[in-house]
Amino acid sequence: MASLSIGLDVDMQKVVACIVDEKGNKVVPTFSFPNTPQGGSEFLQFLQETVLTRKKVSSIKFGTESTGIYDWHLANFLTEAKLPCEVKVFRLNALRINRFRKSLPELSKTDKIDAEVLAQYLRISSALPFPHVSSDPYQPLRFLTRYRFHLVKSIVRETNIFFTYVFLQASRILQNKPLSPLTGKTISTILSSFSQEELISTPLPELTDLVIRESKNRFARPSHIAHLIKTAIRESYRLRPELSRTLNFILSHQVYTIRTFKSLLKELNRAISSELSSFSQTLTTIPGVNNILAAGIIAEIGNIRKFSSHDQLAKLAGYVWPEKQSGSFQAENRRMPSSANKYLRYYLAEAANLTRKYDPVFARYYWKKYKEARTHHHKRALALTTRKFIRLVFTLLLTNQPYHRRNNVRS
Repeated sequence: MASLSIGLDVDMQKVVACIVDEKGNKVVPTFSFPNTPQGGSEFLQFLQETVLTRKKVSSIKFGTESTGIYDWHLANFLTEAKLPCEVKVFRLNALRINRFRKSLPELSKTDKIDAEVLAQYLRISSALPFPHVSSDPYQPLRFLTRYRFHLVKSIVRETNIFFTYVFLQASRILQNKPLSPLTGKTISTILSSFSQEELISTPLPELTDLVIRESKNRFARPSHIAHLIKTAIRESYRLRPELSRTLNFILSHQVYTIRTFKSLLKELNRAISSELSSFSQTLTTIPGVNNILAAGIIAEIGNIRKFSSHDQLAKLAGYVWPEKQSGSFQAENRRMPSSANKYLRYYLAEAANLTRKYDPVFARYYWKKYKEARTHHHKRALALTTRKFIRLVFTLLLTNQPYHRRNNVRS
């Protein structure tokens, strides 16, 4: 019996489909259909009446390029399709497809050719991802943790923009470390509410009272903080009054944006913790791993039993270093694959970094690798510590046992 590979190039409006057999020959000419439930139903009806009635087919592999969200509904729809053969749907990594395309003879870039490339990749690849599951119980948690990833990145981006305008408004503030963190409520409010001349002319007792009020008296020496602010402003580059007012306006908006994002992050963290409570897990028994980090890891991994070993899990997260050797040359710098799951990589690295601060076993391992590294000491040590951490995660999820140091895997 035959098996078919169907490449689906999906955009917001339509889907272009290419169907090939085991030898790579097109079964029917490439065609398109609307990216709607009705279009999907018509596509399955066409497949049933035109292809499956003429050929005895044992299995069908559908493949989409997971570059966004446009293929997600279609992937769910096809997974639940009632066809008289085995059906598997794969959401394929765009970078891998692009590399495969480069191995083929020079091709034009059209939707029809993209669909055929997907079909041919499905047909010959021995490294397909796990099939898509429409009823995946981890999907709600995955949406939340991925949204959190992007929200955190947005906070970092907006904070960096804030720093840029702080330097324009008062360059010495950035150079005066006792005044950090700059995005704290006290300093950010003062910088966004007063011009350079106003801060310089404000008497020290009055500025001290302002620091006490804005910080809710959290500073041990508020008068010293006020003195540092006045000194930093006085030593900064001078600005024209109209330019200073413009920067005040921008800084006030940035302060509002950052605080809004942080408030949203707190709400999101509560939603993630609530969603995580429906899963049985022991990752939070690892020192330093809170509900948010555990949720991010579990959401991306899903059912741990689909992984045959921790090596396979590490490969998904990109914590592998392919060897680079030619003749007598052996490369010392080996890059981690860029086609890995960036969300899983992020949450694993964050969790490992905190664990090495609280757990002596991971702390010793981190500092051992830190001293062995010749360059990029922290990055190298953290990457290797994360690889060790993956072995622990795999063991705990597989056994559902709480963390004890005896669970840890030898380095």
